[in-house]
Amino acid sequence: MYARALISLVLLSTLAAHANAAPGPGLRLGLGTDISGGLAYGAALTYTRPMGVNAWEFGFSLFGGSFEEDTTEGVNTYHETTDVGLFAVMANHMFQYGDGAGTTYLMLGAGAGAFSVDWTEESPTDPSLGTPFGNGSSQSEDGSSGGTILNLGVGRRFSNQLDVRLEAPIFFIFSAPGEATSVVPTLSLTGGVRF
Repeated sequence: MYARALISLVLLSTLAAHANAAPGPGLRLGLGTDISGGLAYGAALTYTRPMGVNAWEFGFSLFGGSFEEDTTEGVNTYHETTDVGLFAVMANHMFQYGDGAGTTYLMLGAGAGAFSVDWTEESPTDPSLGTPFGNGSSQSEDGSSGGTILNLGVGRRFSNQLDVRLEAPIFFIFSAPGEATSVVPTLSLTGGVRF
């Protein structure tokens, strides 16, 4: 999976070498993790609009992730898995975005979207969760919900078309199914190219 992300970033840099310098539409790909070490990934179609030394980036984003957590309560152990999918509309303001290569900038963004959440909890020792198996049991729920995103980041421009960002999007899911968490902080490395 990480090799695919590296290949994608190389392809983005190749596209940037042949792109024109005018601001406009672009593509952004990312790979990262959540605070429990789960996998997070995303892609976005963007439009960048410079505003002096700053810029706005608007986009349609797809995010996904799989997050796992193990807990112990008394003598019982539990394993939870949460799979999240998201389609969102985002707006990021990039401070000191500048006009070319070598610029380091800060980013603050927000968005709203539709989440799909699949939550499962299993315990090999607790028979009270629902569906029995062996000496334990499991339960699961899935559903859809609306939500918001707060996005913080720092980026580096390598040309008028190519940049890389370290982003920390935090997902706020309005009504997560089951006992799935409603706040999902992530950290990702993204690469973007403007055409």
